[in-house]
Amino acid sequence: MSYQALTQPSSIGRVLDSGFKLFVASLKPVLLLIIVTATINIIMQYAMFQTMLPAQQFTTQEEMGQYMLSIMPQLVGVAIIMWLVSIILYNAILSRVGEVSKGGNGVLYDALIVGIRKVFPVFIAAILYSLAISVGFLLLVIPGLILMITLLFFQVLIVVDDEGIIASLKHSHTLVWGNYWRTTAVILVPFFIMYALIMVVAFAAGFFGAISTPDVVDGQMQMTFGVFDMLMAGVSVLMVPLLDSIFIAHVNDLKLRKSGSDLEQRMGG
Repeated sequence: MSYQALTQPSSIGRVLDSGFKLFVASLKPVLLLIIVTATINIIMQYAMFQTMLPAQQFTTQEEMGQYMLSIMPQLVGVAIIMWLVSIILYNAILSRVGEVSKGGNGVLYDALIVGIRKVFPVFIAAILYSLAISVGFLLLVIPGLILMITLLFFQVLIVVDDEGIIASLKHSHTLVWGNYWRTTAVILVPFFIMYALIMVVAFAAGFFGAISTPDVVDGQMQMTFGVFDMLMAGVSVLMVPLLDSIFIAHVNDLKLRKSGSDLEQRMGG
């Protein structure tokens, strides 16, 4: 299925429709990446689970606290590795969706190269994004809520448009500024879909007994890594190309709106 990007500013409904069409068009090209990413996510989450799993039983809360402090370096190391690998794979998926949005199909190898090449720019931009939001929340909350939305599209601009770290954050802010509520309305839709899908999976897993619940053995809580955890890893990855597709479609719409505003200002001048 070929995809045609919007060529003029459109309503929220048309932007969402464009995003869903891009998702359908890009699903086949990114399917292998989705499977690989889901598999690696399950492996990494299991590794994190194993890192947290104590080798011995604890008799006091103090012993438990000391154990958690002792494994903190390992937890941080595993978490950073998980984050970097996830960024590489998510960059690759985003790159592939971006190619489809431009009328091409792309090559899996090229997408992975882009994922690796853009890992540190996205990593650093994500840290700056988090810092900006944190500072914004310290300043009476409202600035944090604004920056959370206005800076959101830095990864799309870095991976798809090949922009720099600071340039992507600035450009994202410029694009969304003046279109805050429109942007909020657009991005809430895929998040609601994600939430609904998670609820369906959780209900089905609970019905079939796939959810692993904590067991208390000899006064100690025992956790297991089960089918539900693997299902959630798969569902979360499946939502990535949908989120990317809607983000790309919306960024395209914002660019059309800004270019139209610039043209009006030049003609008015």
